[in-house]
Amino acid sequence: MPEWIGTRARRHGDRLAVTYVGDDRSEESWSYRELWQRGCSIARALPPADSEQPRALLLYPPGIEFVAAFLGCQIAGWVPVPTCYPRGGREMQRLDSVAIDCVPSAILGDQASLEDLQSDRLCEAARSIPRIATDTVSFGPQSEFSPDSLELDANNLALLQYTSGSTSEPKGVMVRHRNLISNLEAIRVGFHIDFQTDEEEDPDTGVFWLPFFHDMGLIGGILEPLYVGGRAILMSPRSFLQRPIRWLQYISDYRAVISGAPNFAYQLCVDRISPDQADKLDLRRWRIAFSGAEPVLPRTLHDFSNRFAASGFSAKSLLPCYGLAEATLLAACGDGPSEPTVVTIDRESLTTGRPRVIQDDAKVKSKQKIVSCGQPARETELVIADPETRREVRERVIGEIWLRGSSVTDGYWNRADENNQRFHAMLEDGRSGFCRTGDLGFIHDGALFVTGRLKDLIIIGGRNLFPQDIEETVRQVMGPRSGKCAAFPVDAGRGEALVIVAELPRQSDPATYPDLVRTIRRVVIESHEVDPRHVLLVRQATVPLTSSGKVQRRRCRERFDANDFKCLHRYDRHSGSSQTPIPIPELPSNPGPEHRTSTQSAIESWMVEWLIARGGVAPEDVDLERPFAEYGLDSMTAVEMSGEIEDWSGVELTPIVAWNHPTVTRLSGYITDQLLSERDDRTSGSSNPSIEDLLTEIEQLSDEETEHALASKRRK
Repeated sequence: MPEWIGTRARRHGDRLAVTYVGDDRSEESWSYRELWQRGCSIARALPPADSEQPRALLLYPPGIEFVAAFLGCQIAGWVPVPTCYPRGGREMQRLDSVAIDCVPSAILGDQASLEDLQSDRLCEAARSIPRIATDTVSFGPQSEFSPDSLELDANNLALLQYTSGSTSEPKGVMVRHRNLISNLEAIRVGFHIDFQTDEEEDPDTGVFWLPFFHDMGLIGGILEPLYVGGRAILMSPRSFLQRPIRWLQYISDYRAVISGAPNFAYQLCVDRISPDQADKLDLRRWRIAFSGAEPVLPRTLHDFSNRFAASGFSAKSLLPCYGLAEATLLAACGDGPSEPTVVTIDRESLTTGRPRVIQDDAKVKSKQKIVSCGQPARETELVIADPETRREVRERVIGEIWLRGSSVTDGYWNRADENNQRFHAMLEDGRSGFCRTGDLGFIHDGALFVTGRLKDLIIIGGRNLFPQDIEETVRQVMGPRSGKCAAFPVDAGRGEALVIVAELPRQSDPATYPDLVRTIRRVVIESHEVDPRHVLLVRQATVPLTSSGKVQRRRCRERFDANDFKCLHRYDRHSGSSQTPIPIPELPSNPGPEHRTSTQSAIESWMVEWLIARGGVAPEDVDLERPFAEYGLDSMTAVEMSGEIEDWSGVELTPIVAWNHPTVTRLSGYITDQLLSERDDRTSGSSNPSIEDLLTEIEQLSDEETEHALASKRRK
């Protein structure tokens, strides 16, 4: 990378390379020549190396000084280690973890930040090493190196990119110079970005707010524009989060052609930028709007395109991507500007690991739209493998995403055992050298569709549930003013149970919390056929996040187990014993119209007892007119209840009957009507399901549900 910047400084040194825009719209800019001179000056200021490829912690607040420090380290043969600056004493744990792991030889930062750094709170690995304030280093032509004189080995480390630590302690990904250049070229080719010529008077510009210690912010937001000879406009993450309009305003003002962010940023723009504000923007030149680092949601893409169409934004600019630090950054993307590919999936098939692509108007119980992340990046081989058998699976079968290629790194710093398992994986057929990503996905028509994380997968009742899907469902219930949501499993004794922790909108009314919980449960049950065992409503900024804004589900589970969440409202479904005996109601042998009231009352009483004993419903929550879904009757529970009713009533029931009669009153009324009818007519009538409905129902039952239903029949 240094050779590229040095060459550009020699060819078109006066071209602006990087600009930082403050919250007050103030600008600080460096040309390619100034950036090169500053980088060379910092390289000369570094102390003699005390080890091969010494590491330097880069502790900078948002600004452009970081860019020069990063470049200076690479010129001098040092390994830059970007990390989060611990403002106000926060994030010390992460800083200590990084320092202990990589054992740095120096800390680089600006003078103000280093003076503010609390030495007594640092670990030993960071406390006793030199600190270099790079903004006090003098620079000029006398400090320059010739780009041709640099002897950088392509196999040497270009940087240590520490992961965000969503599932464990942060790990340093060893990105070598060959990995970095390969991935920068893959991004250029995949995004259809041209190298900027020497004569270019208006070079391509990008606007970025992601932190530079995040791989997307560093590689996609800083290094890629410099690689192609363009200009990077930088702003602070805080500036964007405070006022999302600033991001789009800078894209408009600087006539940017490229910018990108995780999905939540696009959604935040939809939620917090008014149509009047959007009308004042000019986004016609925004040709590449990439989205990655977290699941890309079809609804967000649709809403963003619609909201900013009047500003000149085109849906063809949206570019969903898949990437990870272990592959330097980009692993898959679409083929340049084009409308994203979205497919509709039968949600039930998704839970079985064999997604079935359907038409939008298909009559299935539940559907889900998934966005394609395109094809593998340049010089990247991508396969979907069964994580247990290590066998490559066929199209439209969910498995673990495996990668190999020139952008894929060698592994983590000082973690040889883990590297052997994760970065040198072998398929059953003998192909080797793959990186196991830990991500789940499938291939459809040659394109990658990402479904979730292997470690985050929730397995309840033999069904695979993806937490991000449940979280999005809850977010739609909570509304745009709500905060983060986490869905994760906990041990429930006889399997796993679902927990939801949701951040409430600010200034919400406590009187609405019980109804909100009921709505959350109902919608989750209807959409995902699982009843949350626990629902915790909390204040905003409660759900633990990584430095890149991802939910730390593992940490959420640890805090839940430790009863460490301060809840504004909490719901806990009590688990009833499946062995609890429920007395069979006494029904007349030949009931007539005069027995209607007493018969229905007896059936209602039995159903109420069943809901309490078997369904885990609190007695005070029982309401004869409340839909079964609000009690947590997922498909498995519905089969169990209907089987018991059939045993003592003789009335044949199916889950469809329960759907058509979704309350205690209505279902007990239906059963009473059947008992009062002639025996030969019990299964007839307008209320009974049609054969088409029954066939549809059978097709949608899981293997477990079918076996349970058959077992109920055998008992008779």
